[in-house]
Amino acid sequence: MHSVGTHIASRSGDAENVRAAIVVPTYKHSGLLVEALSTALAQDTDFAYAVVVVNDGCPFPETERVCREFAAAHPGRLYHLRKRNAGLSAARNSGIAFALDAFPALEAVYFLDSDNRIRPHLLQRMLDALRAAGPEVGWAYPDVDKFGFFEFCDMSGAYSPLEHLFRNVSEAGSMASRRLLDSGARFDEAMRQGSEDWEFWLQGLECGFHGVHVPGTGFGYRRRGESMLTESERDYRPILTHIQKRHPALFAVQAVLRAEAAVGRRYAVHLPDRAVVRCVTDPAAGEEDVPLTDFVRRVLRAPERPGYGECPGLLAVMDSGLYELLTRHGLLRGALWVLEGAAEQATLVRAVVTARAAESGCALSWSGAPVGLQADAPFPLPDGDAAMAMLPTAVLLDLVRRQPAGTPLLEREPWKPCAEARLNLTLALPGAVQPPAGADAALSTLREAMAAAWSRPSNSGWAAAPIDRYRAGVATPEDVYQTVHRLPSVLPLLPPAGKRRLAALVADPADPEGLDTAARMARWLAGKGYDAHLVALGGGLSLTTETAEAFASVIPHPLPLVLPERPLTRRDAYLGTPLRPLGAVEEDRAVGTLAVFDLVVTVRHGAVHPLMGRLRALGVTGWAILGPSAAPDAPSQADAVNGCAAFEHAYQTVVPLDVRTFRLCQGLGVPPDKLRRWEGATEPDTDPDWAACAPLSSCLPEPSAAA
Repeated sequence: MHSVGTHIASRSGDAENVRAAIVVPTYKHSGLLVEALSTALAQDTDFAYAVVVVNDGCPFPETERVCREFAAAHPGRLYHLRKRNAGLSAARNSGIAFALDAFPALEAVYFLDSDNRIRPHLLQRMLDALRAAGPEVGWAYPDVDKFGFFEFCDMSGAYSPLEHLFRNVSEAGSMASRRLLDSGARFDEAMRQGSEDWEFWLQGLECGFHGVHVPGTGFGYRRRGESMLTESERDYRPILTHIQKRHPALFAVQAVLRAEAAVGRRYAVHLPDRAVVRCVTDPAAGEEDVPLTDFVRRVLRAPERPGYGECPGLLAVMDSGLYELLTRHGLLRGALWVLEGAAEQATLVRAVVTARAAESGCALSWSGAPVGLQADAPFPLPDGDAAMAMLPTAVLLDLVRRQPAGTPLLEREPWKPCAEARLNLTLALPGAVQPPAGADAALSTLREAMAAAWSRPSNSGWAAAPIDRYRAGVATPEDVYQTVHRLPSVLPLLPPAGKRRLAALVADPADPEGLDTAARMARWLAGKGYDAHLVALGGGLSLTTETAEAFASVIPHPLPLVLPERPLTRRDAYLGTPLRPLGAVEEDRAVGTLAVFDLVVTVRHGAVHPLMGRLRALGVTGWAILGPSAAPDAPSQADAVNGCAAFEHAYQTVVPLDVRTFRLCQGLGVPPDKLRRWEGATEPDTDPDWAACAPLSSCLPEPSAAA
């Protein structure tokens, strides 16, 4: 139940001219409230504004007294609402509802908590920014001058929808436009533990609005050692889970990947023979060539000048001829993904490449070994025979800033198990020539160029400013995906344009018959509106030209690559069927490879079964193709079906390739409504149950749903 104090806004007089309202919810802050209201009333504007203070059922009588006295002292300027306690979100919503009803010319609402304060020009600058912005801008947000504990959060730089998904760049103290409020955005009253403002701005993002940063507003945020914010920071996961459930479309893997590609690039690939750095996320979605000098300047500015995503987080080096060879055969995405996976376990990744020409088809094989496991001693940049290299951009930047002169020494990142991963890539491709082994030298040359630029006073001086740059730094995939999906990264494969969907055929590279089945399934899915990609989970891969052409791309996933394979134990079995386990790092990596797909089809590949539960939770549809295998290390047919049955709940569909496999599925308890027969891909049989099995095409979504 609400009540309004003595001075109630009407639709006449001053209320007609109010353009902005400052909503001030208060609860148990009677002493601090005086300062907040005083600064709100002291705004210097060329438009009429009002202050709406909402007493959220505060038990302290002095809070009510302060509200009444301010309302009496400032009639027509400050309005007092009193309501039963329901939390900060409900109090703000009451203020919004009152302002929208009381002030017909209202353009925006500013939110000021009762323990904060603002400078006299804040309201004018905020509303001017909204008036100058286009219709896509729904709110304005300030820098955050924190007091109590010394800190200044520089929120400058372009607004990043991607960044807003994993941290709140629009703190309390922001202004919502009338168009945002008219879209229905309101604070979530179920959120009583903090971060309700983050969820509110995400509503605007979901409605198609963006924010705009306003510098120099003078928003003062009181930072205390104990507060609702610090309490929420101790156990943030439940809050983030609630926000994600409120906005599933924003946090879907493909949506996040699109946002990542929209704000920047994941990889910076230095092509030393061309003196350029090629910035790319998904090679099929475009590239940006940056002159080396411009890239060096961009990297050096990254820690000092906010602008999330402007500097790629992963730096690779390779010759342009190798880059173009991999691109021509659809292997570049997979190669960068393998290097990125190794970079999650090692500070520096180096790959020796052996290439030879083949008349047709393609063959590739990755292998690797760790160097410096748990080593703490710094190590120099190598000078060897690597043709490709990768390391986090921030690692090279830190090296330059710490050691701009002398012999540079890298340090193992303490959260990674090894200092270096040494990989070997063997290629047999049409037109392939042996690439030059110049990655190590090119990496050293790049470091020298960065060090020379950093040593100039105009550059190194940036580090002297005593500012906590909240948004500054090099962007990495882990920033986003670890927070949002608990994954270190996801495969940078952007969803295709139009209504086509993404499918992954996961096959064992050592099973030629399985690869053939995957190729046939890829062609069948292509006719149903899918772009089908081969994910070769295992060792080396050899494909004929005809088989390779069935797939939109080939994504090798060598397993294991850097760390040794974990041996089987007695626990790694389901009803006696061995199920090879993946370590936590390998499992995360494999899930990240497959999470971007709408459909994942395992082709007689039991190693993928344990991943399907996590993939289903991420919105991925899973099919399992089961049947006899000619692979030398493949499990028996009964074991293959039994292994699938252990994870049957994670699959939407199970596809037996023959009647014997179908009967085994029935005997091991696979529900009949999950069994499907792949029409046209199996031999006819007189078994009545097999003949009556529903067709696989009945599992596919209607074309209109494949957006």
